[in-house]
Amino acid sequence: MSQAFSRRMRPALVTGLAALTALVSVERAQAATTSVIVMQEAGVSAESAVRAAGGQVEHRLPTIDAFTATVPAEALAPLRAEPGVRAVVVDTPLRLSEADGADADAGVRMSLVRQAVGAVDTATGAGVGVALIDSGVTAVPGLATSNVVVGPDFSSEARDPDLARRDGFGHGTHLAGVIAGQDAATGFAGLAPGARLVSVKVADHEGATALSSVLAGIDWTVRNAQRPELGIRVLNLAFGADTPGNYRVDPLAAAVEVAWQRGIVVVTSAGNGGPTTTALDSPAFDPYVIAVGADDTLDTPAPADDRIADFSSRGSAQRAPDVIAPGVGIVSLRVPGGVLDEAFPQARIGETSFRGSGTSQAAAVVTGAVARLLQVRPQLKPDEIKAVLKASATPLAGVDPRLQGAGLINLQTAVGAPAVNADQRWPRSLGGFFAGRIGVQFAVENDRPNGGRWRASRWTASRWTASRWTASRWTASRWTASRWTASRWTASRWTTSLWG
Repeated sequence: MSQAFSRRMRPALVTGLAALTALVSVERAQAATTSVIVMQEAGVSAESAVRAAGGQVEHRLPTIDAFTATVPAEALAPLRAEPGVRAVVVDTPLRLSEADGADADAGVRMSLVRQAVGAVDTATGAGVGVALIDSGVTAVPGLATSNVVVGPDFSSEARDPDLARRDGFGHGTHLAGVIAGQDAATGFAGLAPGARLVSVKVADHEGATALSSVLAGIDWTVRNAQRPELGIRVLNLAFGADTPGNYRVDPLAAAVEVAWQRGIVVVTSAGNGGPTTTALDSPAFDPYVIAVGADDTLDTPAPADDRIADFSSRGSAQRAPDVIAPGVGIVSLRVPGGVLDEAFPQARIGETSFRGSGTSQAAAVVTGAVARLLQVRPQLKPDEIKAVLKASATPLAGVDPRLQGAGLINLQTAVGAPAVNADQRWPRSLGGFFAGRIGVQFAVENDRPNGGRWRASRWTASRWTASRWTASRWTASRWTASRWTASRWTASRWTTSLWG
């Protein structure tokens, strides 16, 4: 190489190395930031603390006093110690619950599903709004525009004009059909064809989403539920999220409890973990909501030969599915060319239908059933709806309650069942307060309070310092004698060896 050519190349080489170095620096900076959900004390804003730490506030979640943000990774610990911050929870990926779509040869038609759950009256769910937080809906035959409201899109596809608000996965449309579909040409009808379905998209065409997106969908639903054109009284959630072990430190549990306390019946899928599981997915593991396992009807309307679906998650003595509903081979609406449609071509039935299995489908059946029940008994509150469904359910003979809860829902009986012992008094979720803010692990021995007190098997901490436990953060208004007494707090449970 000549010296002249070498001199001409050297500036270009230096420039190229500089550009490469800058690119690497940008990539490292991007990798060093973390997406989080910041939960605040009521009436306190932590947004300035995030900005001061070099972070960026993204989406506000007022119903749970929180917001999403991106922050430098090294700012997480200092941010958790800021006054007014209840918790800083790292955003995590979630997926829609979906089992294999090709379990049954012919599939279970919705007409048989209605018979199996006792939906034999003339109710249609008319006047009841149902929010479906899922992968969106696509305008296919069977979803009339007159009873479908396409709401916001909180997924990663929200800014793509070809994908925004549409269902490229196929899951949301399938569940929408189970809940409120109706096609006069084919005779197809969901459980509540007269209900108003409100689609809130949070998952992309692969069925992937994030905790922050689901929280945003719930927040929007709660804030807009009372709008006359929506009238949302039921919320369907079908996500397979790993649990943190205790619902009381789960932001998703905190969000669904807010919806529940504001009059929205939250119906969730138990999960598709199968016989090896010992816990339900989040948010189904929250005891306030209705957790639904999957029943295999064996293609008959009578429950005598029914069994629990092989994929349906098993619960525990402390938290099992509340009820079960048909969830194997359910025939509903198809999204031609959708990801599920391409992945399971053998599940296609004709031009418009698709066969799907999962606790998602079972939850959609219960969601439609709740809409029908609310049309007939509109005065019922969420606790009362849950009590009525459980009291009127048909238990499967010889099946462990950890698999089926109260049993197969029976609308024919539920319509006239009294709502007795309905009030739920479980400890409320703190949405990450203990785990995120002071590093405490709290295990509930008995979730139901006894005389307003907590029963705990252990109370331990990874750290406990004066800077994290101050009068401004823990006051008599939050911790009173009526909640914690000497009979529940003894030397054997609070010792120097526990705290170091």
